[in-house]
Amino acid sequence: MRKSVQKYRNDPDWHSYRTRESGDWLTQFGLPGHPFGTFRNHIHHVLEGQVRGYPTTLFHLAGVRKGGRYGTLVHSYSVAVLTLPTTFPDTSVSVGTLVYRLRNEPLPPDAGTPTHLSAGRDPRMVKCSVDPAFAELVVTEPVVRITVGATMGWRLHGNHMLGWLKDRKPYEKVVGLAETMTDILAEFPASAGAWEMRDGRHG
Repeated sequence: MRKSVQKYRNDPDWHSYRTRESGDWLTQFGLPGHPFGTFRNHIHHVLEGQVRGYPTTLFHLAGVRKGGRYGTLVHSYSVAVLTLPTTFPDTSVSVGTLVYRLRNEPLPPDAGTPTHLSAGRDPRMVKCSVDPAFAELVVTEPVVRITVGATMGWRLHGNHMLGWLKDRKPYEKVVGLAETMTDILAEFPASAGAWEMRDGRHG
């Protein structure tokens, strides 16, 4: 990890590095939706810069929930967050094995009423949106295929897109995750950018 940190701190595309952040810092990304813990979250190795023109934040997450033999269970992820030029309805798509053990809803409670979409494939997926019509527009077979191929999850929250991989990965892998997220966004039809959020937050 030290070599990865050193490499990216010297890269002009990456302008900020922090060894850790407080759990409160995550509220901007929607808690306690996937992949965050419901009890406590620890954030390390925060790197900020750009990937393919999108402002991007990378970090390692340890999400904690109550339960298990020792009172708590910890789930580790590598996370990339893209800042988007528009706001989309809260939507989440993930390979099921990445999120089943979190035992919480894919979307944060303040996102609205979630509708779970049919899993319908192997490996099983977790798909959810506050706006099923929007999800039908953007969660196409190519998007699902990219998600499965990368063994990843992703979520739209406001003007952010979050993506996650299991376990702590070197930055090279997390940058690759962010690039895959831009590939998913490229599959969204042009009409998605003008979508009106039905709860009135975007019009």
